[in-house]
Amino acid sequence: MGFKMPVCRAEYLMEITEKIFRAAGATNHEAECVARHLVKSNLVGHDSHGVLVIPEYVNMIEKGLIRPGAKAEIVKETSTMALIEGNWGFGQVVAEGAMKLAIQKAKKMNVSFVGIRHIYHIGRLGYYSTMAAKRDMIGAVICNTGPIMAPHGGKSRILGSNPMSVAFPSLKGIFLLDFATSVAAGNKILLAYNRGKKIPYGWMLDKDGKPTRDPASIFHNGVLLPFGGHKGYALAILIDVLGGALTGHGCTSSPEFKHGNGTLMCVIDIESFISIHKFKEKVNMIFKTIKESPKAPGYREILIPGEPEQRRENKRLKEGIWISEEAWKSIKAVARKLGVNI
Repeated sequence: MGFKMPVCRAEYLMEITEKIFRAAGATNHEAECVARHLVKSNLVGHDSHGVLVIPEYVNMIEKGLIRPGAKAEIVKETSTMALIEGNWGFGQVVAEGAMKLAIQKAKKMNVSFVGIRHIYHIGRLGYYSTMAAKRDMIGAVICNTGPIMAPHGGKSRILGSNPMSVAFPSLKGIFLLDFATSVAAGNKILLAYNRGKKIPYGWMLDKDGKPTRDPASIFHNGVLLPFGGHKGYALAILIDVLGGALTGHGCTSSPEFKHGNGTLMCVIDIESFISIHKFKEKVNMIFKTIKESPKAPGYREILIPGEPEQRRENKRLKEGIWISEEAWKSIKAVARKLGVNI
């Protein structure tokens, strides 16, 4: 498996991604929204959640697991919360609408919670938390996923990789926490496989419970491992309960869980606690202290969470986005099947 990597402009990836999803049955709005989320993931360096997933999404549409044109419904609502039934629509479309609703509610009532059930993959969580941070609010998003991770001390697929994201503004950009509770997300294993690379020890166990560097183990009942041992494991359970049990989507290993992401969003209006300027000043002071602190051997700079993504985006907007040869072949095959010329 080679890994000669084509380089594409973001605008071109947007164009072909929209075309593919429209050909697969998505509305213009759905195609634009999903394409924007996927390409943004590539731009900020989270290639595992970028255009790599196009073939998977098209496959899910064909199987009826994603329903183009499905209308989300608010099934419960108060001034500070809402529960949304996604009706198995595109995850990005429903989740983006949910975050907009959460922001509106928090602006009026200082804080809000919005849960979503029965939607497919919502993509990179940092997109949604950043939506709130751009409006001078604190945004938090968690979701559960299908079973792919072992509990601490186990070797079976019991939990999801169950990611979380929190974002807030500062005087110099947005702080962005965005990671899975597994050492690496499942799509990162797929990315390594597509690039013909080994994964580090500590990411996975094979089907026999032995440490492995072979990303192909993901296709043969291998399991992801929680980050930090019992700490990531405990967080994964918490997220499973908040995203799955609380919303009615279902916890990962429960009979009611089908697929997709049970999701919970929280937005806090900073101004309800402290003036936004004072908040940003205090945050900036913390960041300044961190960045000016002594560096460990081998480190030239200490980065604040969110800085790597911003730098990658600036670089990739100028230089283009690298796509693995294997992923590009898969995308072209799907496009060809749907009659889309790329």
